[in-house]
Amino acid sequence: MLPSRPYSSLKGMLPTIHHPLPLNEKSRKKLLDTLTTSFRKHLDREHGLGDEPEDAIVSATSAAKKTAANIHAKATKPVASTSTEMSTLTTTTATSSARHRPTDRHLGAILSNPLFTYDQLTRKPNLTPTITKTVPSAASTTLLTSTDGVAPATPSDQRDPMEIFDWAVARGLMTTKRAAGCLLAKRREAVQSSHALAKTFMADTSAGLRVLQWLRSSGLERDMSFVSDTQFTAVLIQFLAAEPGMDAVVWMWIDRLQQAQGPGTVTVRSRGSPEYHVSSASFVLDALVRAKAGGADTLDDAYRAMRQAADLTKDVSQATTASSTIYWPWLELSWMSTLKAYNLTNPTPSLYESFASIMDNDARPSVLIERAHLDLRHPTKPSPAPAQALLDNDKLLTRVLNHRMPAEPAIGRRPAHAARFVSMGLDTVRHLAFVGQSDEAQRILHRLRSKFGDNIEQRQVRAWGGLAT
Repeated sequence: MLPSRPYSSLKGMLPTIHHPLPLNEKSRKKLLDTLTTSFRKHLDREHGLGDEPEDAIVSATSAAKKTAANIHAKATKPVASTSTEMSTLTTTTATSSARHRPTDRHLGAILSNPLFTYDQLTRKPNLTPTITKTVPSAASTTLLTSTDGVAPATPSDQRDPMEIFDWAVARGLMTTKRAAGCLLAKRREAVQSSHALAKTFMADTSAGLRVLQWLRSSGLERDMSFVSDTQFTAVLIQFLAAEPGMDAVVWMWIDRLQQAQGPGTVTVRSRGSPEYHVSSASFVLDALVRAKAGGADTLDDAYRAMRQAADLTKDVSQATTASSTIYWPWLELSWMSTLKAYNLTNPTPSLYESFASIMDNDARPSVLIERAHLDLRHPTKPSPAPAQALLDNDKLLTRVLNHRMPAEPAIGRRPAHAARFVSMGLDTVRHLAFVGQSDEAQRILHRLRSKFGDNIEQRQVRAWGGLAT
């Protein structure tokens, strides 16, 4: 049969079709290596690493294959595998991948995500765990039934909180509120455990890393919207600060928030205190400083964090933004250093001085009071002179009594200036009496009582009463 004329006219214009020949084992391996190398080079360029030697690429590729094989082997284990094995797998993957290139960490994070690794409860539908949801007014949690209608578990059926977290992530049920509930329950286990330090327990669980992986895979970290859930953010930062090297993620968040990549302010609600608004970068830094200080024998790590924050804000173009970021965390750490340091080991003098000097160029009355109190409580060379000068400053004292403090921020928490002033004054009296200056101590005590009344000791108890914590 002769071909039609239209087909004959088009035949010369179409390219000849050649079916691909079957590839042998060597050709398949070469093609796979070529594609893998190209893919890794592209990712390396995205991460700022694009010109490493070829042998490093081959080495990293084989390491990634080995990691993927280990994860696949774990994922196909029988149902009897425990949540402890899952936690160990996540920790091992994170630790080993940290020694390789960014692409290894990228692939490792994907393969170790609970969305892909969790298979334990999907094979046992009758053991569906309950989802933990936080109660806003308390650290305790209540149990809610899952969407498939399974009744809540009894206390004897309680599962590991992070096992519940993995189950909910795998089904797309996880939210920041529920994640906060899982982390709060895990933190409660840490506090009640037999570990010498709760932070060690928290680090061993790798709970912070697992929640961070979900945060990234869900896209919530992309626009930093999760920071608006302050309870979730604060408890997650506690876990990240406990795990070695993971606080670098928190510093990245602070930098992004200062660059207006996320909510500008957040609303913080605390039991027994009115809600307040504060800049999101300041809130995250405050949570990090609290995590560094919490449960520690000394405040040295918290001082280092504040010094790093001060150095970070030097690169911020707007001085107001930088000041608002470090103002409240600095005030709160100053309070820890003066009113709550009685049960702590003396800090390193150089770190203490570096922290105290951060706000030297800030003339706000609240800063002046805190700065003088810090000089008075110096670990090796306390100086009462700045506190004495403020106590004799009638103009400042009048402002404190009338609650007219100039240049204080309009947004955020306000310290109880009168109570803080009295607290500094009483500490000055004690110091002067201890060093033998009894007459000066009596003079200042008389001045405090004439201005604030005879019940000044009660004011000291409420020294930070106006600051919601």
